[in-house]
Amino acid sequence: MAFHYRFSNLLQLRRRQRDEAGAAVAQVHQALQRVDEQIEAVHDERRTLRDEANRKRLGQVSVDDLLVHGRYDLQLQARLQSLTATKGELNQELQRRQIALVTAETEVKRFEKLEEREQATFRKQLLQRHQAESDDANQSRTIMGRMRQ
Repeated sequence: MAFHYRFSNLLQLRRRQRDEAGAAVAQVHQALQRVDEQIEAVHDERRTLRDEANRKRLGQVSVDDLLVHGRYDLQLQARLQSLTATKGELNQELQRRQIALVTAETEVKRFEKLEEREQATFRKQLLQRHQAESDDANQSRTIMGRMRQ
């Protein structure tokens, strides 16, 4: 007689949900990494723009160039603010998904503990059954042995 866990389907479902929640957390981590890379790229672009503007100030200064650089810097600042806002939203989403992952992991552990308890109970009952059968067999041999004498 083999052990069959009565909630095995639910345990599989909870494990799948946990795995999906883990994948969702990983997706947000990847998105955050991409946003961080974009933020760093914007910072690099602004540094390059400032360095270029400083080099051009040594000679003749063109008002048009200064205006173009100023507008471009404002665009980069706006992009940076947008990316920072996106990063904040992603951090909130990450927290939400991490909570879902913890909840899913808790559910899996709960069903796994229940399975362990049921397996222990099954083994105990099986051992008791085998012991009872062994006791019956020994008792029968003893009785048969006494009857022969």
